[in-house]
Amino acid sequence: MLRGKIETAFLSVYLPLLLLTPDGYYCRLPHLPPISAAQAALIPLGIAALFRRRPKGFPNFLDLLILLFLISTSISEVLKENILNDGIFSAIMTCVSIGLTYVVGRNVADSDLRLVTIKRITILLLLLGPVGLIEWRLGQNIYGVLGMKLFGVGTVHPQVQIRAGHGRMSGSFNDAELAGIAFALGAVLNVCLFYWRKWSPASTQILGKRFSWMEKYHIPGLVLLLYIYLSQSRGPMIAVAAGYLIVQIPRFKNKRTAMILVALILCVGGIAAFTYFKSYTNVSSSADVKNEQQGSALYRRRMNELYVPIVKQGGMFGWSMLSRPILPSMASIDNEFLLVHIAYGDAGYVLLILIVAESLRRTIKRCWTARDNLDQAFAFSLLAALSVLWVSLTTVYMGEQIPQLAFLLIGWTRLSAAPSALQVAGDKETENARFSFQRVFQ
Repeated sequence: MLRGKIETAFLSVYLPLLLLTPDGYYCRLPHLPPISAAQAALIPLGIAALFRRRPKGFPNFLDLLILLFLISTSISEVLKENILNDGIFSAIMTCVSIGLTYVVGRNVADSDLRLVTIKRITILLLLLGPVGLIEWRLGQNIYGVLGMKLFGVGTVHPQVQIRAGHGRMSGSFNDAELAGIAFALGAVLNVCLFYWRKWSPASTQILGKRFSWMEKYHIPGLVLLLYIYLSQSRGPMIAVAAGYLIVQIPRFKNKRTAMILVALILCVGGIAAFTYFKSYTNVSSSADVKNEQQGSALYRRRMNELYVPIVKQGGMFGWSMLSRPILPSMASIDNEFLLVHIAYGDAGYVLLILIVAESLRRTIKRCWTARDNLDQAFAFSLLAALSVLWVSLTTVYMGEQIPQLAFLLIGWTRLSAAPSALQVAGDKETENARFSFQRVFQ
């Protein structure tokens, strides 16, 4: 692939397949693991990025952590899975969904392409609106219905969960909580485009006149917040509130003071939320639960308590994802960190915590040291997105397309600087070089 073709494939093939087609739409060839449409596009793109778009310099600490995490999970799957082939297939797809996506985020969606990528992600998420409205009104997922009738695929649920008398919007993500995470990530990343429109004279070249007008009145961000509401997902709602506090920091003149103030507010809010959660779930039995929301919260609290002995028995490399023990009436592990600890043991859990810490450390450092307004806007939007991601994953597993979105963002932390306005304008002129004389004489 040539450079331009790699970028075009990323923006116009991979991202639409990732966000507009369910992970359950997959093809399974003999003796190979099931591959979704997005993964089929990711594999050649990731390999091309790995060998043709390598950044200069040595691998950093985050690169090493990602590699060790993939090695650790592969050991768990191969050694602990009851059916060896299933373990091998699971290890391969983990390397694809996490490893290759991280490489693409690091090598392809670099500083020259990140704003265009955010715009494309925003537009694609907005296109899920009609599907969500049908789910809200009729309680049916169009992807699940079409999958059953046209392709005979039963991995995407045609019926959605009903809460408060309405269907929960899940779109192409096959789960309302996961859809809420995707919408929340899009909402906080979109704030970067608002700042770009406000501060950069070159913004129209990136955003276009129509989208720039929409950003002026916060229309994409407000619609994505509406989608989060339609998903009725409390975890992403709480997380996006924290994320929106973070993306307000670039508005302040003294950004370092604002960072400290927001950090204090988030710490106090986190302590208050944890205290409320303990009080809310402090019931003697399930018979005392007042509504479905309280029952869901109580389930998560008991899940975290009852799976502790299983975590200890798993040891260094856990039980593997498919062969892990399942407690009665607790098949769903609604906490990604707990799920990793059970499936991949102490090694996988510690490495995941280190990946979380390192991704946040690198982005916070960029926020603290950045001087250019556009650089700061991108860094704070990325910090908000990572915060939304990690907070939300304490309430749900990281499934469907979310691992690819997550490690695409983590790949951005390698160089989280936004391009300068002059650089973007120059890139745009180079791309349309045959018309450059018209701009010169105008």
